[in-house]
Amino acid sequence: MKPRIAVTADDTDWRMPVGGPGLLLKVPSWGHWRRRPLLHVEATRPYLLRVMLGSQPLFWMRVDDWWNGCAWLRGPAKLTGGLAPISAEEARRHPDPGSPGWWATWNRWWVHQFETSEPSLLHAGNWCLRPLQAVPVTKAQGYSTVPSIGAGLFPEPPCGLDAALRFQPFVTEDWSWAEAGALPQRSGGVMPLRAPSPEDDGRVKAWRKHARDGTLPPVLLMYFSLVERWLVVDGHDRLHAALLEGREPPLLGLWSFTEVPVEENLSTLFRQDGAMRAAELRLRAKPGDVDAVNRGLLRDHEPVQRLAVTRAFPLRGGAAAWTAEVTAWRKGSGVEVNPDDWRTFLTGG
Repeated sequence: MKPRIAVTADDTDWRMPVGGPGLLLKVPSWGHWRRRPLLHVEATRPYLLRVMLGSQPLFWMRVDDWWNGCAWLRGPAKLTGGLAPISAEEARRHPDPGSPGWWATWNRWWVHQFETSEPSLLHAGNWCLRPLQAVPVTKAQGYSTVPSIGAGLFPEPPCGLDAALRFQPFVTEDWSWAEAGALPQRSGGVMPLRAPSPEDDGRVKAWRKHARDGTLPPVLLMYFSLVERWLVVDGHDRLHAALLEGREPPLLGLWSFTEVPVEENLSTLFRQDGAMRAAELRLRAKPGDVDAVNRGLLRDHEPVQRLAVTRAFPLRGGAAAWTAEVTAWRKGSGVEVNPDDWRTFLTGG
């Protein structure tokens, strides 16, 4: 018998807007879960990444040696056939779009997909599956110019959904303040894994009607915490259709997390004392909020903290293999790149 995913309700304060009830998933560490997942990240020094779909690269990425930006080159992998398509009948089957029950139904639907697909999107360990709300780009955090060091971080809310319609074979990003008054690239940006379908494509047209009717299934995003962005794993056409209708699509976020002990220091004690005082004031104003206040206090006194992480598998062959691959792919695919940008991509300097 195949090992099953253990599922519990998510009561974590992720410090970002959420759109409905979420789930915590405990993926077993035996059986087929020991394999590398369908979508996985490989890494080598210095800051060289390769995002794989099965055995083929979706893209190669280099983060600048000074952590001031990054560049990525699209690879040969095609995001087709890895996940079960959602039919129009399935989309209309679930009542009360946007309600807690609707979200709970789609959460269960995706858990079933994770369990039955081989290879799965998930690897062994802890995962969160949670409805999300996008934030305006102007409200999103800028990238840090220092790489994150520690056990993990809180996921940033998604922003800039329209960026998922801009699919380019080679892209460079500046994470610093490039010009006076200009906005830097923002944490939580949304990155497509394939080119958008044309506006007159049949599925885009069909999903536009669902967007108007309020029956559009959620778009599945996976958090890539190493570079603080969301990857569109499923629902490129649904996202496109919603934006064409001037609407924000429902978003379902997926991320791996770790649990780290909360240090018993003055900062923790002050935070917990502040939570107690806030709870007392809330109950004075609304005595009926006892259950909600108690849940909040329990969260504030949890002995562990949940933080988002991205597992990076070793990139076989290291930097030499990465450099040889991107050079060969560029030559074979004919991608046109500014010589200075390409030199920086290869050398990091």
